[in-house]
Amino acid sequence: MEKNNRLNQVDQEFREFMAQDRVTVPTALTESVLSTIRSQLNPSGASVFLKLLGIHLLVGFATLTLCPQFGISLTSSMGLMQYLMHFGESVCMLGCGILFMGLSFLVASLALRPEEVKVLRRNRVLQIALLAPLSLGAFLALGGEVEPSMGMVWSLGAIVGGSALLQIGWSIRRAAIQANV
Repeated sequence: MEKNNRLNQVDQEFREFMAQDRVTVPTALTESVLSTIRSQLNPSGASVFLKLLGIHLLVGFATLTLCPQFGISLTSSMGLMQYLMHFGESVCMLGCGILFMGLSFLVASLALRPEEVKVLRRNRVLQIALLAPLSLGAFLALGGEVEPSMGMVWSLGAIVGGSALLQIGWSIRRAAIQANV
């Protein structure tokens, strides 16, 4: 009964709205609204990268509790490194790159607006290619020891992990949206 009352009220309000005289909207207001909508539906790669950078700072910082990167750790624990080192230093660096960059892209795929994730997915190689050297530079600035060969292996892991977990996060998000429909 209450649902029918609400529908009748909405119908009545719509009829009142339609019965009013038409008002000419100022051109400046129309352009302003359209510009805002356009920019929200088509975010720039730079604005998406800045948001990704913020997410990466938070997630990357948290990741250092799980896996030391180039000698930089927030705990005295070896974290995942103690397990990955059984397979060799290259596998360890590959795994650390996957984890460090991948978790940031996973969180970004779930936290950013769908339009921003679309831009991120379209430009994933560029975004990772910018973020990975910034991360390596931060490790160097914090006193990490980055050998060129291990930095390259870590970067490969960052590319693979960032791309894969971005896609996985987007798939999870799409599945959740479809489940709610």
